[in-house]
Amino acid sequence: MSFRKIKGLIFDLDGTLLDTLDDITTAGNNVLARLGIEGISKDLYRVFVGEGTSELFRKILAYRNSLNDEDKVKLCVKLMREEYSKVCLNSTRPYEGIPELLDYLQSRGMRMAVLSNKSHEFTQKLIKELLGKWSFVEVLGVRNDEDRKPNPKLAMEISKKMGLNPEEICFVGDSPTDIETAKNAGMLSIGVTWGFKSVSEIEQASPDYIFNSPYEIIKFFKDC
Repeated sequence: MSFRKIKGLIFDLDGTLLDTLDDITTAGNNVLARLGIEGISKDLYRVFVGEGTSELFRKILAYRNSLNDEDKVKLCVKLMREEYSKVCLNSTRPYEGIPELLDYLQSRGMRMAVLSNKSHEFTQKLIKELLGKWSFVEVLGVRNDEDRKPNPKLAMEISKKMGLNPEEICFVGDSPTDIETAKNAGMLSIGVTWGFKSVSEIEQASPDYIFNSPYEIIKFFKDC
């Protein structure tokens, strides 16, 4: 797939556009405290996030050897919605270079969108509050677990809304899940190393390109 054909980009949110980890950690541990379960470290949240809120708490409950049934997971998801709404804008910020990258892509007429495994409600809220000055064709989070990445369903819906073929779109993310989503959708995959997952995890997923900063993506587009 040629980078020169690219006319649109779909971005992951957490760990790609925004550093949300501190607020996720705070909210998640507040949920655990309400259930009488010991909190976990920020580093463990870094490992566990990326596959949606339900899966996050399945992993946490298993780690804490707590009773891990779907009713308890659903309760955690409900409580997380309450706790995260209180803190989601406390520490969350765009990564260094993201404003410049979005400025550059918008100036080139690139179509941009966001697809996250975060809930749809919070995905839209964070984009509106922190990245609202840029134009996105679509901003989607997860409304049901069946649609979460690496299922390509929502990525393909965005492709149609952009009016582009999948091979004209880059999917940009910080996790193997994002890279797998790109491949499942027939899109160019870009793995970024400034987010939550390790460089080795990104490399093992075999993306088409790996970038270490938003500025590298700008340079690459300029050089094409």
